[in-house]
Amino acid sequence: LVFVDALDAAEIIRLNTISFPVVLMHQSPPPNLDIPVVCIENREGTGQIVEHLITVHNRKRIAFLRGPENNEDSKTREEGYLNALKKYNLPIDPNLISRGGFETESAYLATKQMLSNGVVFDAVFSGDDDSAVGVMDALKQAGLDVPADVSVVGFDDSIFARLVTPRLTTVRAPIEQVGREAASQLIHLIR
Repeated sequence: LVFVDALDAAEIIRLNTISFPVVLMHQSPPPNLDIPVVCIENREGTGQIVEHLITVHNRKRIAFLRGPENNEDSKTREEGYLNALKKYNLPIDPNLISRGGFETESAYLATKQMLSNGVVFDAVFSGDDDSAVGVMDALKQAGLDVPADVSVVGFDDSIFARLVTPRLTTVRAPIEQVGREAASQLIHLIR
């Protein structure tokens, strides 16, 4: 079982060449390899939560914090974000897009930078729940109320979502189910 970015493409190709059973989680296989992949629906989940910000909370300037560079989850979440903005004819402002890296500290610094640059936003899709914690800290330090001034949403439904105040609105990612399905696929390959 190979979790995202645990092995480079060359090693995955080598294992495939020697018929070593491999199942990838949260990443696509190298081109032209038929290797099972188990992942979650990032694009649709992100689209739904951004749409929720627009339709339920009337948010129009929604910031997006990317995950790590070259991370597939980050790329498909960004696609979901952009699709939701397009669906509601909201402009895509590059100033509202920054890198949070799926890390609390990086998201904190990215949010502080947007605020210091005078970027105006009324919501943040933080990319994941760890990032949301950093976003919320930066907003509170700037004297902004979450969610009255700025709505913050995450992705994963981690333990942080229930521990922060106010509780974080987040997309539930069935990570345990991904692991079970990947193990099932691997057992099937071995048999």
